[in-house]
Amino acid sequence: MRSHSEDNFKIRLVERAQLLIAVQKMLAHGIPEELIPIRLAHAFYVDIDELNAVLEIVRQAKERTPAQQRSFKAA
Repeated sequence: MRSHSEDNFKIRLVERAQLLIAVQKMLAHGIPEELIPIRLAHAFYVDIDELNAVLEIVRQAKERTPAQQRSFKAA
């Protein structure tokens, strides 16, 4: 028979690369950025500081992408 702690076992999601993959997949599936921490915390033990850093990186990448696209169109 399984113990209570085994039933509530969560995988750790603490590496930046793993978090980045998870965030990218969730965004690709249309999950809003503000819901990502909540959804991940339901399924995993998440390093929230690292997740916030990853979300900031993704946010900055989104902001740079339109500017780069405009410069290519102008050329």
